[in-house]
Amino acid sequence: MKFFLRTNLIGLLVTSMFLAVLLTRTYAFEYPTRQMQTTKTSEISPQAEETGYIYKIMNKKQYKRLWSYTYARWIDKDWTLV
Repeated sequence: MKFFLRTNLIGLLVTSMFLAVLLTRTYAFEYPTRQMQTTKTSEISPQAEETGYIYKIMNKKQYKRLWSYTYARWIDKDWTLV
């Protein structure tokens, strides 16, 4: 009798969890759209990457390395002796 009651209870729990998953509504994510800005004149405004050299002195020698301020990362792989 206990075995029959336990298996029915487990079956009921599994069925209720299965139905809860199936009956849950899901919605697709919509990305917010931006309106394109239009100007009266058709001027081109270049948007270049801003870069600059970072200098350091190590063992009485000066080294430089190119840094991207736009993307906040190194462009050069290694330090270069100046």
